[in-house]
Amino acid sequence: MQEDELDCDNVKLVAEVNEDLTKLLKYKVYKRRWFILLVICILNSSNAMLWLSFAPVADQTAKYFELSLDQVNWLSLIFLVVAIPVGFGTTWMLDTLGLRTSLILSSWLNMTGSILRFLSILDNIPVGLRNYPLLMAGQTLCALAQPLVLLSPTKLAAIWFPENQRATANMIASMCKWCGEQVGKCI
Repeated sequence: MQEDELDCDNVKLVAEVNEDLTKLLKYKVYKRRWFILLVICILNSSNAMLWLSFAPVADQTAKYFELSLDQVNWLSLIFLVVAIPVGFGTTWMLDTLGLRTSLILSSWLNMTGSILRFLSILDNIPVGLRNYPLLMAGQTLCALAQPLVLLSPTKLAAIWFPENQRATANMIASMCKWCGEQVGKCI
């Protein structure tokens, strides 16, 4: 009879421990996770627009900047060249420094690259810096931001969203890249 009583006590103890563990494993979700998802969507779209903005108008770009078509094509290819080596560092950065730092860095890179691209068309910039070198520097900065932006949706979904919303959050953030590419081609 004492063994039966001991078994019942052990079952109660295990049940109490399991309840405590399930309370610890539940995610506390915040409404601002949707705002952060919106930020990643905007970053993803803007980076994709910057990537492919010269591809549909390659002939006009070559004529305006007095470049060859190969040089214009490098404005898009730089994104692919930079993506592989920077991707390894991005994975480390997301895991070590966190999502916030990665998003801030990618937004600054996008903004600075966009400003350099804008400056490349101004007439009051010295001729040696104007045009292609400044334009390529801006594209390269935007290319450095791309792996940070592309790899962040999965990290955001894993950290900020409950298990039943992770796939949806990841899909929304990832689809914004394709939407940004389409807008970039149209504009």
